Amino acid sequence: MNLTVEGLMNARDLGGITGYGGKKIKAGRIIRSANLTLLGKDGCDYLENYGLKKVVDFRTETEIASSPDAVIDGVEYIRCPILKDLTVGITRKDDLKNRDIAEVVLDLVVSMGKGGRAWMSDLYVPLISDDFALAGYRKFLDVMKENENGAVLYHCTVGKDRVGVGTSLLLMMLGVSREDITKDYLKTNDSMKEATEASMALGRKRGVDEEIIENIPYINGVDASYLYRVFDFIDTEYGTFENFLEKRMEIDEKYIEEMRKNYLE
Repeated sequence: MNLTVEGLMNARDLGGITGYGGKKIKAGRIIRSANLTLLGKDGCDYLENYGLKKVVDFRTETEIASSPDAVIDGVEYIRCPILKDLTVGITRKDDLKNRDIAEVVLDLVVSMGKGGRAWMSDLYVPLISDDFALAGYRKFLDVMKENENGAVLYHCTVGKDRVGVGTSLLLMMLGVSREDITKDYLKTNDSMKEATEASMALGRKRGVDEEIIENIPYINGVDASYLYRVFDFIDTEYGTFENFLEKRMEIDEKYIEEMRKNYLE
């Protein structure tokens, strides 16, 4: 369910998605989004009244320093970086309060050149294989498992890549099908459509090469092929998702059962 909160992009409550045994994810418990930098008082009040208890920030220290989250009363903020350093295509260190998002996106895409789509696809396997990234996701999953009441909101900058992979891990643990995981993942394109179109228009106004402009939807948004890289890596290297959890993240069957008990009804 999309959340319409002024100043908060790409936000949705994952309640209602079907998980293990046909049970549904509880509403008001899991929120994925972009950063909280532009959130005003009304938005903060909305999330406070929504029952938000914790915010998990996947960004690097550089990103956080450039665009810190708005502070919501009574909410615990947990830093949980997925990447050690800034990574072209995923991280964004721009001061989002003082720069137009269309311009930020265009500058990013131009810096990546004509191979932007392939570049993005190649960034996903490290998110599911790198020790630092997996340690960050394990910390995130621990926060989720231990939060028995109220909502957890987790985010990166735009809420699509680091959040997309983290959401996939969480939903697979909850027994959600890969088809439904992909459907949720692709909703980001609807959320980012306005900014994507504005960036493409700006690029054409500035005379940017059309081949570069055509990469904007794949860089400011997402593509199913990116997520399939994650699924394929798990299948090829570990055979099953359960094997991956056990061998790479030290997550056992009891852990999974507790997570499902916490979030499914």
